[in-house]
Amino acid sequence: RGPIAPRRFRAQGNLRLGPQSPCVQPPRPRRPPRQAAAMGVISIQTISKELMLACRQLGHVVPEALAELVASTVVNASAGGFYSERPIEEAEARVVVEEAAKRILSPEPPGIHCLRLQASYEHAFAELERDAETQSAAAKEAEGRAIAFISGFTAKFDQDFDTLTGLYKRIYQYLLLRCTHPHGAAKAPKDQTIEREVAAALESVFPRVGLRSFVALTGPEKAAQLQELAGIVLGIRLFNQHQRKGGAGLPTLDDAADRLGAEELLAAVQKEVDEATELCKQFADAIVVVKKSPQGGPWDRPPSDEEVERNRSNLLFHRQYLCYLLNLQEDVAGSVGRLTSDRKAFNEELVDLDALVGGRVSVPKEHVYPRFDRIARGYLAAWQEVRLLEARKKLHGVLGGFRSGYFPALPAASAEVLAKAPRHEGHLLLDDDDGEEPVNLELLPGPTGDEADGTTAAVRLTVDNAPDFLQLPLDFQGFCIHTLVTQSRLLVPGNPEFGVIKYAGRYCVFATERGCFDFCNEPDRYFGSVREVCYKHPELIHLLRLHEDFPRSSLNAIVQGTASTQSALQADAGTETPLHFQDSHIDKTYEWNEWKLRREALHMADIKRKATSTTQTALSHLRRETETQVWLPKEIATNTTVSKGTNPPRLKKYHRFLRGEPQPMRVAEIKFDL
Repeated sequence: RGPIAPRRFRAQGNLRLGPQSPCVQPPRPRRPPRQAAAMGVISIQTISKELMLACRQLGHVVPEALAELVASTVVNASAGGFYSERPIEEAEARVVVEEAAKRILSPEPPGIHCLRLQASYEHAFAELERDAETQSAAAKEAEGRAIAFISGFTAKFDQDFDTLTGLYKRIYQYLLLRCTHPHGAAKAPKDQTIEREVAAALESVFPRVGLRSFVALTGPEKAAQLQELAGIVLGIRLFNQHQRKGGAGLPTLDDAADRLGAEELLAAVQKEVDEATELCKQFADAIVVVKKSPQGGPWDRPPSDEEVERNRSNLLFHRQYLCYLLNLQEDVAGSVGRLTSDRKAFNEELVDLDALVGGRVSVPKEHVYPRFDRIARGYLAAWQEVRLLEARKKLHGVLGGFRSGYFPALPAASAEVLAKAPRHEGHLLLDDDDGEEPVNLELLPGPTGDEADGTTAAVRLTVDNAPDFLQLPLDFQGFCIHTLVTQSRLLVPGNPEFGVIKYAGRYCVFATERGCFDFCNEPDRYFGSVREVCYKHPELIHLLRLHEDFPRSSLNAIVQGTASTQSALQADAGTETPLHFQDSHIDKTYEWNEWKLRREALHMADIKRKATSTTQTALSHLRRETETQVWLPKEIATNTTVSKGTNPPRLKKYHRFLRGEPQPMRVAEIKFDL
């Protein structure tokens, strides 16, 4: 039953530590309205800037994240919590700045080194993430503008040659953005070799004849076609690079893997993990041995109380360092495995395509275009892992730089005591059951299958009664909070063999059976005690991932806030000026260059030979104002003839005897005088 490595944290539930515990202080009495309005409230960001300025004046440059973290974890003894948990008045702000400056500048408290490590690592992690997001956002913005223009393009008529040529150029510019860099580019490269290769690939895959059918598509269909076209063109360039006939400007995966040294990085991280794990075990065993050392034993010079306290603080530092190393090891190992498989699949696709194409002049596009697209997808996926490995390598460098400055070893007195301690099978086992009756964990309640399990009473989950036992997210980074509370912040990993205790949405593991049993009897008391320990040693907040319980002192929120407001540090400055200024007789128009004087003289002489002439035009602004007298037309009337109308008689002819009895037909003429 040796110690296990802590598991990664996943936040579960919204429980506040110690809601019913006696360590929670009553609320402060409210000030009268007038007095509260008169007193100014100071934000923690303003206090952190004052703290940075104070440290700068003393010759120490403090990062903004560290300053805000330390300022937000200054304890208010009268209120029993952090100053940042309540509105800070002006008088309290001065106290916070003084206490935070003492903690930062004093080398005595070892806990400040753990806070420095946390602030440095998290700030570096946030900077890398923000740089990657900025680069990706710039490339996506440029690509989005090109896609929006092409998708919304409409031609006036089918024979609009100039407009279709402009559209083809925009498609070509879009491919220059997508197919010249693994992560995309915000600006198209100016290399003629790359431009000719992309243009040839575009003409081969998407000739100008297909523009008319492309324009007839809808906007989403155009966007999908552009994505597919970019993948095919990138695949063609990668295949040309494989055949050593093109692919200029595209970095190769082999060169990137050799430059990174992923295997060496993984080996170095694994070596440091082993060293840090052994060092944490030595510190924990030394603390336990000193606590349980019998009177009058073989220890000639037992460690002093200050050394033991320093060992406890150094153990927290090494635990935090080990957690970061374990995170790096997990990320690097997973990324190396994915990169290896992606490179293998990428090379196999290139070999298969090379065998398919061979020396043939033409190949059906139905056979090669999907392969080009798969090659491009594999290449981009592999480069995502390369970018991840580059970021993790920089983070490993941050840890290495911090380690070179501060990485305490076990003191000689503690090492001597530990060497003389008796061992069982090569280990010192943590055992809290000395002199007490053994406990039976089977008596602890298990899950009943109800959704309310672990809400009001603690339940014990094991492999037998919990089907998802191996996937349970462990809180407190998998450390034993019973040992943390009962043995003066001794931080050791829990042992899942004793089961996982679920209470109020949290999953806890413990190092001993006694710890499981005692926690199940009084879980609220232990949660409250953990909060009290975090007030005394704020480095435990980030180490145990208690950001939800201390939102004003959360390092994640502080880093995000400082990253979003990168404001320049301002300070008062002065300059000395003379009382009486001396007059300087300097001719501003003096010219010492003789040739320039000659050029100006020739210019002036040429101007003097010019003549100014003017021309009068109809619209000239130099025309003279003149007046002209004219005769207005007279009003004249003209007589015209009167129009009259006449009504002549009208003659009508009718044929008679067309009907009725047969008689000879006659014509009758009738005259109408109207």
